[in-house]
Amino acid sequence: MRAPAALALLIPLAACAPEQQADKSKAPGAEFDQDHWVRITSPQAGRAVEPDFLLEWSAGADVAGLLLEADGAVVRDVTMLDGETEGIWRVSLEEGAPTLRLVGLDADGVEVSEHSQRVRVVEDVPWVTVTSPADGAIVPNPVHFTVEASHEVDSVEILADDWTLGTVRPGQLLTYDFSGTGFERAIDIYGYDEAGELVASDAITITVDAGTTPGDSAFGDHILGFIDDYPRDGSYDYWWPSGVDWGGNPHDIYYLGRLFAAGDPENRSFCVGLTFEVFMRAFDVVDREWGGDGSLNGIDFDELYTFRTDWYVRDLYGMGIVDAMLNYGIGDRVTDWDEAVPGDIIQFWRHSGSGHNAIFIDWLTDSSGATVGFTYWSTQGSTDGVGYNDEYFGSSGGTVDPSHFFLGRVADPDAWVPWY
Repeated sequence: MRAPAALALLIPLAACAPEQQADKSKAPGAEFDQDHWVRITSPQAGRAVEPDFLLEWSAGADVAGLLLEADGAVVRDVTMLDGETEGIWRVSLEEGAPTLRLVGLDADGVEVSEHSQRVRVVEDVPWVTVTSPADGAIVPNPVHFTVEASHEVDSVEILADDWTLGTVRPGQLLTYDFSGTGFERAIDIYGYDEAGELVASDAITITVDAGTTPGDSAFGDHILGFIDDYPRDGSYDYWWPSGVDWGGNPHDIYYLGRLFAAGDPENRSFCVGLTFEVFMRAFDVVDREWGGDGSLNGIDFDELYTFRTDWYVRDLYGMGIVDAMLNYGIGDRVTDWDEAVPGDIIQFWRHSGSGHNAIFIDWLTDSSGATVGFTYWSTQGSTDGVGYNDEYFGSSGGTVDPSHFFLGRVADPDAWVPWY
């Protein structure tokens, strides 16, 4: 059995953060490993920098020291912090595409967290770089590629093991379904100018995993059935305060006949709290329909707090809801976007490092039918609380990183598997 978590609410830094907000002070709950996390806030993954550039970092309150590496080589030795939670360093690197790794250390010099991302170090020359997936990553099939390039690059060709996957413009999404999985592939990227001349290139390696395709389930239909119960007129506002022991759910949540999480008197919520409440409401209906005993696959009252901690995302760029489903045997990840259905639950992260949790509604497509984004239901400041919203995939900034877009589907109870 997994060790139960403390009953205090545990929320990660950016599980519900809007694009402009990645501020640790906005995270509710006094206890979470966010006090140990570190993050490179600038430059963002895949962006081009000059050989001498400024690196901006953020760190949790309990991080005592930092170390910076580039492709495994130390470029800034251990720097002890004196209560600082953010800062700027000047860094000098040779041209190339190094992976920067910022390491957080405790007072004894033991690593407690790390954040890695690849950048392109260039001078005044054309450049192109892969922003997703990361170099060396294991990614599920189909694979979604995004690239960033300098203004001289008009089109980008992506190849795997010398086989052309397709051509896109910088910032566009290219999706490819590999016929073979389970082994490393060499990915080459060629950037061409308007005249079709090759002016820049990049290369990474990835391992393509077969992925998962969960079966059909009626659970998502029950989730969708509750969406209209939440007014979209601003009366169910978005609220993500700091320093409060509240689960982000607008209404009281009961489990096994006991109050599990108190709601908000003003019906406010934040993203993971709202989706968790809708999930629990759907579970109550499904449990009655299937003649259950009131427990979620045998989870006792205290263990539900650990389940909720998984749901609320334990780590930066974590899968959140998918981890909760897998860890407790009630569902699976949907890796093939063509298999997504309304009522699936999503956790996604933007290239900037901010994230969000929501109920999937539909895909957004361009004039050619290619997927460019998605519509979801959740609570967020841009819709004055509960409402529908759109986001788009891209290669940088506030666009969604396709490699950190996680779809989860709750299975019907007859497909649940033992977890302890």
